[in-house]
Amino acid sequence: MKKHLRRRLFSTSLALLGLVTFANTGIMAVAANDSTLDTEASGPAPSSENSSRTMKNKSTSSTDTSDEITKQDEEASALYESEEAKAVQAGFSEQQFEQIMSIPTLEAASLPPMSRATGEQNSVVSMARAQIGKPYAWGAFGPDTFDCGGLVKYVYKQAVNVDLPMGTTNQEKYGTEVNLKDLQPGDLLFYGSRGATYHVGMYIGNNQMIHAPQPGQNVTAVDITYFYPNFARRILKSAGTDPNVYPSTDGQASNERFIFRMYNKNDGQHHYAQLTSEAINLINVGWNYEGVGWIAPSTGSSVYRMYNPNNGRHHYTPHVYEKNELVKAGWKYEGVSWFSGGSVPVYRLYNPSAAPREDSHHYTPLASERDNLVKVGWKSEGIAWYAARILNK
Repeated sequence: MKKHLRRRLFSTSLALLGLVTFANTGIMAVAANDSTLDTEASGPAPSSENSSRTMKNKSTSSTDTSDEITKQDEEASALYESEEAKAVQAGFSEQQFEQIMSIPTLEAASLPPMSRATGEQNSVVSMARAQIGKPYAWGAFGPDTFDCGGLVKYVYKQAVNVDLPMGTTNQEKYGTEVNLKDLQPGDLLFYGSRGATYHVGMYIGNNQMIHAPQPGQNVTAVDITYFYPNFARRILKSAGTDPNVYPSTDGQASNERFIFRMYNKNDGQHHYAQLTSEAINLINVGWNYEGVGWIAPSTGSSVYRMYNPNNGRHHYTPHVYEKNELVKAGWKYEGVSWFSGGSVPVYRLYNPSAAPREDSHHYTPLASERDNLVKVGWKSEGIAWYAARILNK
């Protein structure tokens, strides 16, 4: 009964156009008959032969339209059954097939630039992005066509030489369980209950995944907000252990604080945060993560954080007098961001040509980055503060 209803729903959309056309034709016929009656009211009544011919024509038109709807319904039903046969042959159950055919069609997401960081996560995401646009096929695992599990299998083998089996219920047994609030690039997103999943996609950051949806559609990137997974698994054992790949404090000593560097491509702004939660929240709303900017000591001289509500800029300074002057000019004081101390200088640069919402100041411990910015017009303002060390890239 359920299968029959789905086939009927599948065919109804195809038949709808025929129904509308029939209704419009009927309305036009009634209007024409009314007009004929008005103009011939004073004339002789139509012969019984003409009336019989008119009724016969109407009956024939109705029968033809009904036959066309029936034909479309049969074609749609045959197509649905053909797809189901292909799915079963590829190892899918009838229930999985019906769930896959019910996956919502979502608008393709706009992909952000890849992070500059390297590692297994970025290798998986890069390989997944390279498959966008390739068509869906039951049981296919590349290189030109895929089903959802086949796409995951192909990407992981090509990107990081990890062999995964076909089938979502097999793939969900690999890796470790991940909280959906702590997703990282490369994590596998599963749909359906454990042991009975029907779909899988690969998380790529920015609240997006890449997946092979269903027959008639291509591999695409979508926002998971409107098609939220039931659970996630992490295959890459090293995922999250490299703070230059994703914000984390792995490798941070007890007397150190990692300073995460973020970039907003829309406004041309950099932001620096000590809290992993703040860095991850910015990633979730579209900021790019650029790794650990430098490592600050856990104690030392205060570096203050200021915010300009008029243009969205942040400014950082170890100088109390500069902080106070900015407050007088309308900036908001947001407290101590981190501490200065150590032997690694962090340079401060000024952009005299910055657009209204672009950064007017930039901070970096890299002399090479400082020199490159100076070459394109930035002004070096010397050493802003000191860091304990920088993290090897």
